[in-house]
Amino acid sequence: RMTTILIIKSVEQQPSVREVLGSVVEPGETVYFLRLPTVRCLGPLIQDINPMLEYDVEYTISCLPEGYDVAELVEFAVETDAERICIGISDRTLTGKARIDDLTQSILLHERISGDFVVGEHVIILEELEYDQ
Repeated sequence: RMTTILIIKSVEQQPSVREVLGSVVEPGETVYFLRLPTVRCLGPLIQDINPMLEYDVEYTISCLPEGYDVAELVEFAVETDAERICIGISDRTLTGKARIDDLTQSILLHERISGDFVVGEHVIILEELEYDQ
């Protein structure tokens, strides 16, 4: 069964969460909402996109520790054997292209992880992940 990690950088991320649940994730998948320490509570965000049942996925909410680094995020992906990591696009260039933030860049460049890079409407997806031991 497939596993997807969705990194939550802000509670204003409804469009990217909807996109992931609506068109990226397949029914029966497990989705980990992985919130950054700066994001206090996902209650309103989750309520906003309810009913989650419509999407037929199991989900878990986890939080990265204060002062985390990308190695810990990659470790989480390894432990959960995630096939994909989705990161909301929080910034765009004037021409509307997704701007890759530091976090996304760090994940993409991490030596332990490789995969296909896909840019959606509201989300950047790193999929078909493989991990170097």
